[in-house]
Amino acid sequence: MAAGRQIRVLILNATDKLDRTLFRVKKGFELRFKLGPSLAALPVEILTNYPEAGQPFQRHQFRPLSWHTGGHNEGDGGDKHCSLHLKRAGSFQFYYTCSGERGGCGAVVVDPELHGRRDNEIISLDAIAMQTLLAKCLGPLNEWEKQLHVAKETGYNMIHLTPLQPLGSSRSCYSLADQLEISPAFAPSGGGNWQGENGWKAVGSIVEKMRKEWGVLTVTDVVYNHTAANSEWLKDTPECAYNLVNSPHLRPSWLLDRAIWHFGLAVAEGAYADRGLPSKISSDEHLQALRKILDETIFPPLKLWMFFQVDVNATLKRFKDLLNKEGVAAKSSGSPNDLVIVQDPRFQRLTSSVSLVKARQVYGNISKEEAVSRFEQHLSELNKGKRQETASHQAQAVNCILGTVAYERLA
Repeated sequence: MAAGRQIRVLILNATDKLDRTLFRVKKGFELRFKLGPSLAALPVEILTNYPEAGQPFQRHQFRPLSWHTGGHNEGDGGDKHCSLHLKRAGSFQFYYTCSGERGGCGAVVVDPELHGRRDNEIISLDAIAMQTLLAKCLGPLNEWEKQLHVAKETGYNMIHLTPLQPLGSSRSCYSLADQLEISPAFAPSGGGNWQGENGWKAVGSIVEKMRKEWGVLTVTDVVYNHTAANSEWLKDTPECAYNLVNSPHLRPSWLLDRAIWHFGLAVAEGAYADRGLPSKISSDEHLQALRKILDETIFPPLKLWMFFQVDVNATLKRFKDLLNKEGVAAKSSGSPNDLVIVQDPRFQRLTSSVSLVKARQVYGNISKEEAVSRFEQHLSELNKGKRQETASHQAQAVNCILGTVAYERLA
């Protein structure tokens, strides 16, 4: 063992549930896996996706670890262990098999080494004092230093910058119009070749100066999943975004969103001024008028509850056809509570369903007419429940709308 090497031992037991436990170790440590009493006598193999030296990391590629003993007697399993010499930072997984069957699993986070002014100066993760700055507010790159120097002088040793890529039309710090380019908003006021690699190098120079001269580190976000609506990439590959073709469950939400959008345009044009809702909302009375119009005029025509209900008449017809063909079940089994609405995956109106086979079993040992009558009553109750559930969602939607308007217009 190398002098000064820190060793951490993880003992594995058959009954341990390690999949929800995170083990954190420092870079350069040795992690030893040892078997507890419940596994010591069994043929156990430990596998990990921590790569061998010189090999790239592959998240789903696992390799077995070799067993070693600390003594000269290979038959002595008292110090039997597997080792990982943790020389690279990151999040890694492990699991073990027993007689070829997969057993427990877990994860290990190897802390990175953060270097300060000098390469041999290590800043502990527990010593980080970080300030977040909105990159879009920093201005041209040649003005960054005076902006960032405030953080240094107030004792911060790390600055978190929101994404540096071009922002979309919403101007949200995380809604990116181009994930690969640097924002033109940072172009130095003096001009010059700024885009592409030159821009990233210029940012890199400032980041390195902050580290070496100020002792201040920099971190930023990698954003893959939040793309602006006006992104050219999204126009070229629309299938990469949520839409009503690949995500039909969004049909009710889309319909509601469109209704609110058109309603907002109408409010801005003064179309509801005669109902107490002017284009410029400035009082609680206006908010209450907004609530009333949403509840009484905007939401009812949408009939959103129909996306989650069954067509009672069509379902009863199919149930009658089944009873005419199979007859009423000789005896009843199950409970009406077992008959639940199965959501139509296409999310069309009145196209959800209830299991007719199960309904035949529930309404057994009675006349066909009675079975149909009871099933009809149950379907009506199920539809009523869906309508009530949708009404509660709509009420919450109205509250959210009013909350946002109150924050933006009255706060």
